[in-house]
Amino acid sequence: MKSRRSIAIGAIVTSFLLVGASPAFAGAINGSGATFAAPLIDSCKVDFAKDSGHTVNYTGGGSGKGRSDFTGNLVDFAGSDAPYSSGAPANLIYAPVYAAPIALMYNLPTVKEPIYLSPETIARIFSGEITKWNDPIIRTVNNGTVKVPVFKTKKVTVKDKNGKNVSKTVPVLDKNGTPTITKYLEKEVNVSLPNTPITVYYRSDSSGTSENFTRFLKGANAVKNPTAWPKNQNTTFTNAMPVDVASRFNFQGESGSAKVASGVAGKVGAITYSELSFATDNKLKVAYVQNAAGEFVAPDSAGTSAFLGGGTIKENGTVDVDFVKSIKGAYPIGTASYALAYASGKDAEKQKVVSEFLTYILDKCPNKYPEKGFAQITGSLYTKAKEQIAKIK
Repeated sequence: MKSRRSIAIGAIVTSFLLVGASPAFAGAINGSGATFAAPLIDSCKVDFAKDSGHTVNYTGGGSGKGRSDFTGNLVDFAGSDAPYSSGAPANLIYAPVYAAPIALMYNLPTVKEPIYLSPETIARIFSGEITKWNDPIIRTVNNGTVKVPVFKTKKVTVKDKNGKNVSKTVPVLDKNGTPTITKYLEKEVNVSLPNTPITVYYRSDSSGTSENFTRFLKGANAVKNPTAWPKNQNTTFTNAMPVDVASRFNFQGESGSAKVASGVAGKVGAITYSELSFATDNKLKVAYVQNAAGEFVAPDSAGTSAFLGGGTIKENGTVDVDFVKSIKGAYPIGTASYALAYASGKDAEKQKVVSEFLTYILDKCPNKYPEKGFAQITGSLYTKAKEQIAKIK
């Protein structure tokens, strides 16, 4: 009998295996859920169709909708950035096939250099306590010496959507899948921050991204600054806020990652939390975030891998992270995201396509599209993901 004991994560990032030859039949599967995973799914489902002959339809709507659709047997698989808190189907499988940073993206066109944010500063911004960009708390973090890790990278060759070989840059990992830090930059910074009001865009829908972000706000401040964010995480951002959002004139809710990012792009002084590719798509800058080791790390796949490598994997395939553990190079708002699948009781051909598609994402997609910001699963988490996918019957 398999042990139920949680095991340490080996790491995350790189790829090896390929999905096999195209099957004799062409199937179609439907999924819904996390907008966090949508950028990777949207890119990879096209390649998967070319390689396998199968069609994947995926609509966003948020992790909450994905879990609801999955429970209601409306989809063949779903995406969720957080596990069920209750009401999970008995034949549920969590497959940790995505990993990416939650980026803090902002619109400050007059600020040409990156900004640096500590967990306390982030909490006080997203609680509405800090309302101006030149607030002394933000200025203090952005005036002095910051330590920034530099990761070793390499070039890999992958095929683009037209079948041509293209070169992409990915992090270099050691044998356990841990990113390699080549050096640290000790930077003297003095960021000139404007007297601009802050507008906070938040997810109004039920969101795994919100749950992971508010988990960070509570966990990263729990030891040194517990009053900065005293409430527990929640899939609904406003339910996790320390104060009533109605008392904050400068808060704007939107449904889905695309809409909050678009809102920030259209409002000078705005900030939000979302998957990295939404910042890229909207030409938004992203903040460096301070980790428990005192380093400031950009939201990227290497920092995400380092952070998740310090957590633990549960028997069911979900991941517990540690916000107070000192982990070199860690980006502290990195998160694993899950595909939800059925263990049994479903159409055999559709189940086979679901299994092949999740394997395709796990093995191929992040390194094909590193610009999307997703980390390739590897190490112990890769082994667990393969075990979970193998349960899809």
